[in-house]
Amino acid sequence: MRPWHPSHSVGKQAGPRPSISPANTYGHRPRSDGALKVVLVSLTRDVSEITALVHSAGHELVDTIVQARDAPDRRYFVGKGKLEEIAETLERRDVDVVLFNGEVHPSQHYHLENRLKKQCYDRLRLILEIFADRAHGREAKLQVELALLHYEAPILREWIHSAAVGERPGFMAGGEYRVDVYLETVKRRQRRIEEELDLVRKERGRRRAARKDRGFHLVSLAGYANAGKSSMLNALTGERVLVEERLFSTLSTTTRAVSGRRRILLTDTVGFVDQVPFWMVDAFNSTFEEIYDSDLILLLVDASDPEAEILRKIRLAARTLLPRVTRDAILPVLTKADRIPPRQVERVRGLLEGTEFHSEAVVTSTLTGQGLPQLVSVIANRFAFTVEAVVRLPVSPEGATALSRLYETGEVLNVDYGPRYTEVRVRCRAEDAERLHGIGTVVSKAPVESA
Repeated sequence: MRPWHPSHSVGKQAGPRPSISPANTYGHRPRSDGALKVVLVSLTRDVSEITALVHSAGHELVDTIVQARDAPDRRYFVGKGKLEEIAETLERRDVDVVLFNGEVHPSQHYHLENRLKKQCYDRLRLILEIFADRAHGREAKLQVELALLHYEAPILREWIHSAAVGERPGFMAGGEYRVDVYLETVKRRQRRIEEELDLVRKERGRRRAARKDRGFHLVSLAGYANAGKSSMLNALTGERVLVEERLFSTLSTTTRAVSGRRRILLTDTVGFVDQVPFWMVDAFNSTFEEIYDSDLILLLVDASDPEAEILRKIRLAARTLLPRVTRDAILPVLTKADRIPPRQVERVRGLLEGTEFHSEAVVTSTLTGQGLPQLVSVIANRFAFTVEAVVRLPVSPEGATALSRLYETGEVLNVDYGPRYTEVRVRCRAEDAERLHGIGTVVSKAPVESA
């Protein structure tokens, strides 16, 4: 993906954009492989996540500059002394982009690019670039475009404002009208995207309802990026989807049937991301709806992470999931157990027991196969038939439809056809038996274990 600044267009649909950023003159040399040489600037010494993001985007990290401070400078994100150090580094090194580990406000973006004469990214911009690179389906591409439009509009306004107050005399060159036209075009495009995404959500909702009505159980894989969700999907379904050791390799949801379990559908979803603004979460809301509407959520936790990092990610998962789903619908699954000793695995299990997700975690490794049979068994038991019932259905189109549904949602043991009604002995879930009231008569019903 090519680098972005306010002079670039997010998509063809957005229309022409006024050339208002001096970034065009910064001397960026596009590289044939799309990789950029990046200097990272951070206010904290822990740069593990942002470094992983850089590598995930396919870029090269050439230097890291740290200024430990409690809050960013209001004008330049870093202090003036550190800013001069960054400028000197850029003079010595072959650099395409300066990446700031945090959220750079529009006014800071303007001042930084004008001072450093280099393209300046922040963490959100890098995440959006990765999302755009991973977006393959129509919905995913629309979500990314919507998020990019939300991201760039305030930056564009800041460039316009700063030019208007005279910080760059003559900069606008009579282009105010073009800017207004462009901003209005962006607003119209946002509305069209939101309308199209709403149609996609409604269609997905209809598909989910149809699956449940036919007796399918929906299980979602959730967890932080790189927790091993795609590997788990492959292991449980026997399918092959993209598996890469990089953040956000999954953006569009992927649904497969669990091997040997015809009525269980497993969905891989985008990984959780912390420290992102509400508009980004809202842009990808339809992706998370797959999780919220599931019958069971497998919360994957990388057991090889440091304990403090595990707890942080668990808290993030709780904030994301618990407002919308119950604790009973969440099953913690420890992944990558082959990477740590058994004693450490037990320590991690103990950590989970002290969190919101206190149910006993299943320990797994998709590399060695450890715990996978147990996990499949736990999933199957969640959706086991709970009652054995004898049902009388009328000889009518409605009765025939109900019998067909019993074949789909349960295990039909015997059928006796009579002139006035059909008697069916079936094992099914209690709620499926209750649905027959008003169509037929439930003659008897008993728990499966005592039937």
